[in-house]
Amino acid sequence: MKTIDKIYMLISLSKQVSKYCIGMEGNVSEKTERGLLIKASGARLSELSYNDVVEFDMNGNQLSNLSKRGSMELSFHTFLLGFEGINYVSHTHPTNTLKILCSELCELFAFNRMFPDQVVFNGKKSCLVPYAKPGQELTKVISECVNSFIENEGYFPKLILLKKHGIITCGGTIDECVMSTDMCEKSAEIFIGSYGLGHICFLSAIETNDLNIDKNEKYRQDLLK
Repeated sequence: MKTIDKIYMLISLSKQVSKYCIGMEGNVSEKTERGLLIKASGARLSELSYNDVVEFDMNGNQLSNLSKRGSMELSFHTFLLGFEGINYVSHTHPTNTLKILCSELCELFAFNRMFPDQVVFNGKKSCLVPYAKPGQELTKVISECVNSFIENEGYFPKLILLKKHGIITCGGTIDECVMSTDMCEKSAEIFIGSYGLGHICFLSAIETNDLNIDKNEKYRQDLLK
């Protein structure tokens, strides 16, 4: 795919997840043959244009649009796009999810599931990352947590939750990122509502595992790829 086509794919992702960000919040990126494309610092996801996209190599050297700077979160995008099968990364700040991530309930939300589609599109559990200052400090903590998650769970996390900050979704396609982001926020709304009613009825470990290996659910997952 030509670079110009990749840029417009990234713009499409940006527009679809922009509802979860205000002003200049959030960022998106896409793997290229030379490295990655990423939203320029100060650009708005909802208004992203061709001139708001910057290309870097995997060593952090800027290759295009030299009048603009890349997102301050470039380093964690570079890390995540280094994994096989990950072509897109989306970082947003969904309101309901952030309510939970700013509370003492974040671990309960990250490590449990409530309904089938949450398992299918956000995985059996999420990777929960402690708070760290955005930039290199955050990248260091994300890399530690993601590598630990893969070692313990045996797969790359479909949803990365950043305490007191926001979420990251990754995938081979735009649809995977968008679906995972939308499902996370839907799950957060259900979690808050159920908690407010007095009790959250989580799926059991057996029920979660059954969904994770179900052939029909796997088929639906593959359609996004």
